[in-house]
Amino acid sequence: MKDHLNKKLRRTALLVAMLAAVFLAPTSADAQSRKSARSQSAKVVIGNYGYDPASIRLKRGVPAKVTFLRVSESTCATEVLFADYGIRRELPLNQAVIVSFTPRKTGEFAFTCGMNMHRGKLIIS
Repeated sequence: MKDHLNKKLRRTALLVAMLAAVFLAPTSADAQSRKSARSQSAKVVIGNYGYDPASIRLKRGVPAKVTFLRVSESTCATEVLFADYGIRRELPLNQAVIVSFTPRKTGEFAFTCGMNMHRGKLIIS
């Protein structure tokens, strides 16, 4: 019983550390404004109920990096598909996965899980 609790505690601590590394990385306002001129990024967490956030706004023609982090075993979202961009990536549990691409068209484009049950949206302007 004690080993089970220790294992669960270690897993939780690892998850917290990974989330902090992905979402709380320090950046200066100057570096961020210079970086945003030539690239853009977004972060999406996949839990029991799908994508959070479920929609992402990006600019056309600017290289983008979307980081996905699946934090639940109880979801079918073990991969993400961007059908309009021909992109499919596996989403291992508790591992950040970066999807890099350059949006070429304006409009709304779906991203989904492999079973098409969980849906998100790219809004390109």
